[in-house]
Amino acid sequence: MGGNKDWFKNVHIRSSEMIVHELSLLREHSENNNIAEVNKCVNSLLSNPKFWILCYESIKSNPGVNSPGGSSLTGKAVTTDGIDLEFFHKLSIKIPRGNFNFGPIRKVDISKPQGGMRPLGIADSRDKIVQKGMAVILEELSEHRFLDCSFGFRRGRSCHDAIAYVKKKVPSGIYAIEGDISKCFDRFNHKRIVSLIRKKYVSHQVFIDLLYKALKTRIISINSSFIKKIGTPQGSVVSPILCNIYLHELDIFINKSKRLAEFRSAKAATVNPKFKALLSVSKEEDEKAENVKRSKGKLKYWKFLHKLRVSKLKLAEKNNINRVVFKGRNRRIAYVRYADDFVIFVWGTKNDCLEIKKLVKNFLKGDLDLDLSEEKSHITHLKKDKVNFLGFQIWQSPEKILSKKSDVNPYGKKDRVKMNSKLRGACMQIPRTRITFSMDDVLRKLVDKGLVRYKAGKFFPTSYKSVLQYDIANIVLFNKSVFRGLANYYGFAHNWYDAKTLYNYFGRYCTAMTIAHKTKSKITNVFKKYGSELTITDSNNKVIASFGVLSNANFKKNVRQSYGSFSHTTDIEQLLLANLKVAKQHLISWPCVICGAPAEMHHIKHVRKTLPKKKSGSFDYYLEAMKLVNRKTLPVCKHHYNSIHAGKYDGDSLFNLFTSFKKNGVGFNKNKAKALVLKASTSEKSE
Repeated sequence: MGGNKDWFKNVHIRSSEMIVHELSLLREHSENNNIAEVNKCVNSLLSNPKFWILCYESIKSNPGVNSPGGSSLTGKAVTTDGIDLEFFHKLSIKIPRGNFNFGPIRKVDISKPQGGMRPLGIADSRDKIVQKGMAVILEELSEHRFLDCSFGFRRGRSCHDAIAYVKKKVPSGIYAIEGDISKCFDRFNHKRIVSLIRKKYVSHQVFIDLLYKALKTRIISINSSFIKKIGTPQGSVVSPILCNIYLHELDIFINKSKRLAEFRSAKAATVNPKFKALLSVSKEEDEKAENVKRSKGKLKYWKFLHKLRVSKLKLAEKNNINRVVFKGRNRRIAYVRYADDFVIFVWGTKNDCLEIKKLVKNFLKGDLDLDLSEEKSHITHLKKDKVNFLGFQIWQSPEKILSKKSDVNPYGKKDRVKMNSKLRGACMQIPRTRITFSMDDVLRKLVDKGLVRYKAGKFFPTSYKSVLQYDIANIVLFNKSVFRGLANYYGFAHNWYDAKTLYNYFGRYCTAMTIAHKTKSKITNVFKKYGSELTITDSNNKVIASFGVLSNANFKKNVRQSYGSFSHTTDIEQLLLANLKVAKQHLISWPCVICGAPAEMHHIKHVRKTLPKKKSGSFDYYLEAMKLVNRKTLPVCKHHYNSIHAGKYDGDSLFNLFTSFKKNGVGFNKNKAKALVLKASTSEKSE
């Protein structure tokens, strides 16, 4: 085995740029539907150790990457701690030969916000590297095929992008079909999704077998062990892209299928003949108007016609006579999907909505073997009710008659020659789509978290007791992050001023009340000491935290910048850099940073969270060193790897560590590093 290690050190590994080039070729061949060349590119990537190193480095710092998987319930937990270059060399040989098998997945049930439990599948850390590679390949093969109406699990296409798409495509609407797929991830048909990928994306047999193995991995819990025949585990790295590939067929069906072609004519809506007949001036009414004109002048004549039109518009509104009619060739639809939730906007009748819903339900059941939830799928008249989508409420503003005195004489001038020709007639305001959020719903969620209290039917800010153990600066920063996040998200709605109130009033006073609670003082004294914006300074009068206040100008500016900002990224380099972290240097290829021997990776979940968990009175020099260089991973040899885990430290090792990082261009505070080395050396001599 030692000879293999020496041989592997001398093997030339292709650079990151070569991997980027191969992924570019993969995408290009996929766009040209050249499956044979796609298979060659996939085979080249699967057998390249550098590709798997890039996959590892893309996930190594993710939260939860080292969470114990199924192996922790059957024996020793498999993590990325201790991983080395030889692992990637073996992986690049085992996968093309078909010898790789996924370890068991640990099942965990988490509660849903609406009630019930959601099962999560947690794989072993090293299996996640392979899942990441599969996800990268599938994303390059499918991203260019996805439609603009698809959001969720796609890079650069957020919730705000989906809402911006609705604002652009649905300036006004009549009906909306709110769709929800019942247990989407749990109901995926393995044969159908693999057959779909083999037919349209890639037919490389090793990759197809690997996909089957990922779908049919054994799932274990404390009380049971089983292999699922349908579904893909939520929590798997590859599950989101599989979801988008599967539901892309639904996007195509709604936007391009012949069965819904009659609802996609997009012809201009015709004026309702009943509405047109009602507003037309009859012969008798015209004679009355002429009599008014002859006896009282032109201004009274225009006022008479104006009042007549207003009365007819009110009659049309009372009798529910619409200005336009959507039927036949005038019917059209707009569709948006975020993950497994979708909304279809319909310009037509309720019968059209029922027909569309039936066709979609039959397609999901017949072609995808999925069920449309009857409980969560609704048909909503946008003038009477609201559709909930991504935490926002979508509805239609009511039709109003623009009838004011200024409409009769907008310029406030007397009746003169040719002046009355500029007077405006009464008209019906065109209803517009409104996207808002429920302030009550947001505040009720904050009540559950303890940030707001509810009393006598009203909401009030309150002290947040969960952060009382922090210092005042961290209290301000924590509360600011919570309320600023809410304000940024809901500020995209038309009632953005409510989001501003959420931050400026509830957030600011919650923070002030928390500080008052901690310091046992009054709120007025807190504002006197720290100002209206709760600005915290250090001993040198340097600002270290400030809650601040959102102004109308800045708030609306941020909303305008984000409005309609969604775009379908076609730049291959950007997509590749987003998929894989292409760095100039890779720690996995470094020798031991202490002695220069062949290394393996030493992993820590979270440096700042790990340090406080150490026993009181103890001091972990290597954790402090990793904190200084801002690293969660450290390449060390087997000897020093065991020494670190055994808690053995010395000043020379730390000095060599900092020297190695400085030589490779890793920045850190040199004075703190020098003090840490000195402290370790002093501790070693005293022992």
